[in-house]
Amino acid sequence: MDNQNICYEQPLNERVRVLLRLEFLFEQFHFFLNQESAWASRSALQALFEILNLTARSDLKSELRKELDRHGNALNRLRKTEGVDTQTLNTVLDEVHEASTRIQQTDTVALEDVRQNDFLGSIRQRSVIPGGTCLFDLPGLHHWLLRDAAVRQEHLRHWIVPFTPWQQGVQLVLRLIRNSAVSSTESAENGFFQRSLDSNAPSQLIRVALAAPSTVFPEISGGRHRFAIRFMEQNDPDQRPAQTPETVSFRLTCCVI
Repeated sequence: MDNQNICYEQPLNERVRVLLRLEFLFEQFHFFLNQESAWASRSALQALFEILNLTARSDLKSELRKELDRHGNALNRLRKTEGVDTQTLNTVLDEVHEASTRIQQTDTVALEDVRQNDFLGSIRQRSVIPGGTCLFDLPGLHHWLLRDAAVRQEHLRHWIVPFTPWQQGVQLVLRLIRNSAVSSTESAENGFFQRSLDSNAPSQLIRVALAAPSTVFPEISGGRHRFAIRFMEQNDPDQRPAQTPETVSFRLTCCVI
């Protein structure tokens, strides 16, 4: 979101879905890392635990490298396109290569140290229980939260460092995906819009931008062959949202690369 637009995104495959979740969690972690309150440190720890859960898949590292390599190959093919800025293309290809190399060289020992950390493990185990991390359950956590903010922040930075190559790789892939297409202005009559997709060039991500502020929000559903957008109104969160009867103008981007 910027001052002019609110952007909504819908992934169209599982790989992009995982990347968006990781991006969200890394942003959440760093937001709370830079705050000094004990409640912020609690929230940073919760984001860290979710990152640990999401990155526990044994194939995620190879999947992320495959995605970077796929983008590198797609960008390399652009060399034959007339009018391509070769210098910019080479810069991006260097970024892709460096990100893939950093992921390949991830410090697996440091990663495992974080996963096996007794202090984190005890909190992580209790965090799935409603109210399970309160004072009487985890006095060690309470003691840590009472320490100086700079000490807590240093510990949090130490625990997230092994994931930095993954974070950088996720950010790069999503930047390439988001910048892979030009947006168009569309209209949704009675709050509904539908479009077919080219199955020979599978889309990765649908982006819908609305002028801010907006009285509606999109519910996006889609698959390999088509997607649909319903623009909903919900002035009162105690009531169910309803599809708007109005015509909604929006910016649409179908990211293919």
